[in-house]
Amino acid sequence: MNLLDRYLDALRWALPRAKAEDILAELRDVLMMRVEEREEALGRPLTDQETSALLKEFGHPLLVAARYRPQQWLIGPDVFPFYTFVLRVVLVFVICVQVVIASARYLFSGGMAVQVFGPALGGLWMSVLTSVGIVTLIFAVLERWGFPANHLRQWKPEQLPRPNDPKQSVWESLFELTAGTLLLAWWIGFVHLPWVAGGGGFRMEPAPIFAQLYWPILGLLVAKLVHSLIVWLRPDWRLVRGVLAAATMIAGIALLAVIYKAGHWAIIVPAGMPDDQAAQLDHAVNLGLSTAFVPVGVVWLWKSAVSLWRLWRERGARVPA
Repeated sequence: MNLLDRYLDALRWALPRAKAEDILAELRDVLMMRVEEREEALGRPLTDQETSALLKEFGHPLLVAARYRPQQWLIGPDVFPFYTFVLRVVLVFVICVQVVIASARYLFSGGMAVQVFGPALGGLWMSVLTSVGIVTLIFAVLERWGFPANHLRQWKPEQLPRPNDPKQSVWESLFELTAGTLLLAWWIGFVHLPWVAGGGGFRMEPAPIFAQLYWPILGLLVAKLVHSLIVWLRPDWRLVRGVLAAATMIAGIALLAVIYKAGHWAIIVPAGMPDDQAAQLDHAVNLGLSTAFVPVGVVWLWKSAVSLWRLWRERGARVPA
């Protein structure tokens, strides 16, 4: 078996099985034509070294066979910019979550920085690798299904946000998503953090009002997280954004009013501290919380009014003249 036959035999195993024979016949004709042209130019048959150089010039069998396959990339060039954008956002989000969790554990556990941030660094490395693998796998599967190509064909310039629409930067969106995700995970119980650091002879626990409002608060946190996702991913959904913003803020004000009416929001449990000092601390903490509720309620009320006004203005803008 000469070099040409060995070359074509190596090609056979890399070609699509259904079209292998036709492609090999075509490639054999092309190669034979090149050999004849080279021999005619030299005036003699090619040596093995010259035939090897010609085949090497033609290309490696795997690269030549790749030209006859429908798709030769994991993530196509049209989708790759979206892949890199999503990957950067996911990595920044993962890093922010890990840093916030590690910082909270350091502040609340009272341990040494090396004991807290050392394992956190190892966990961060594994989280980054896992995130890269998951995002790559998702985009590879979507690429095979043709979803990105269909989405790009259906894209319309009318979906872009208007210049006068309020826009959030990527960092603002990431901060809201990170804070919302961490708060939701803490409320559900996925992230276990005590209310205050130990070492002061006491611990602080939530008052019963928060257990009574568990499900309403959970629903509000989920709705707020959905709103942040829509603001980031679909800024053209102006009506949905306005409705969700107004609804979450009004619901937040209602819950804040119910919580404020309870009058007691934190319980100081002595853990070595005298009972009279714990009672004084309990009174001081709840007095400070009652003072903080007022400006928070005013800010929420103002933001709700602004969201409702924007929603009403958007409604008027949609009415044809």
